[in-house]
Amino acid sequence: MNINDTQSSDDAKLQAMNSVQQHRRQILADGCREYADVVNKPKAVYWQAPLSMHFYDDQLQYVYCRVPKVANTNWRRTLIMLTGKLTNYSRPEQIPFELVHEKTVRYKHIGVLNTLLPDDSDWRLRKYFKFIFVREPLERLLSAFRDKLLFKKDDYKDIDVDIVQKYRPREYRPSVKRYNVTFAEFVRYVLDEHAAGSVLDRHWLPQSKVCSVCEPLFEFIGHYETLDTDVELVVSKLKSRVHDQQQRRQVDHITFPSGSSHTSKTNGLMKQMYSTIPAQHIQALYKLYAVDYALFGYEHPNVTGFY
Repeated sequence: MNINDTQSSDDAKLQAMNSVQQHRRQILADGCREYADVVNKPKAVYWQAPLSMHFYDDQLQYVYCRVPKVANTNWRRTLIMLTGKLTNYSRPEQIPFELVHEKTVRYKHIGVLNTLLPDDSDWRLRKYFKFIFVREPLERLLSAFRDKLLFKKDDYKDIDVDIVQKYRPREYRPSVKRYNVTFAEFVRYVLDEHAAGSVLDRHWLPQSKVCSVCEPLFEFIGHYETLDTDVELVVSKLKSRVHDQQQRRQVDHITFPSGSSHTSKTNGLMKQMYSTIPAQHIQALYKLYAVDYALFGYEHPNVTGFY
């Protein structure tokens, strides 16, 4: 393939990606109009300041809303590396998980909008390049269960205890610190918490509530299912905003960590795990995540074979 053929191929690829983005933005705009009464409601107490989920950088001029369970950790790594300030590592994937989630380290390299005065955060939201990455809601819910409960993350140890107390009270013992809970129990717990009016944990809170996605609208909507191609476009755009030659040389080789998407692996578990969920609970999940499905253009997955 000669240079002209390569250029033509790259142009066609870029045109296709831009067309996808135009389609996603239109779906988001249409959904925001259709669900205006929902998305414009005041957030629950925990989410009165959703700007705490928005990272920004004045040099690269972006605002990124971090959605848990959508490659959030690797986006943190990549955005930190693109500042050129963290020189201990040469690639994003080398930054330890604990370090990138340490607030003092993160805030040193990445700004958070809720630390600014309202006027200062508002003009950045309206002027900077705004991007978000989202995921099929039921797949994201399953991923959260596996990460936080199946793999027994310490900061989520109270949830499995709470689930056993609610649904298997005879098995509860004060001396037991961790329990094995089923995915069906977890889904029931999420639905019961929602029905009771409780604020859901951000890892399974609807993505449309994690971020204020409608005002102003996001310019780039990445999907976890097309992560590899979507991140390439965003990282390239951010690199183009580095004008200092020395810093440009420092970050020119930076790429988003490969293998960040485990969609194929998760897809293999979807029917297996959701086959244990009662049909009425599947329908309740569709209702819980209805706005996410509408705003981000996802279709209900056939997770049981009955729909």
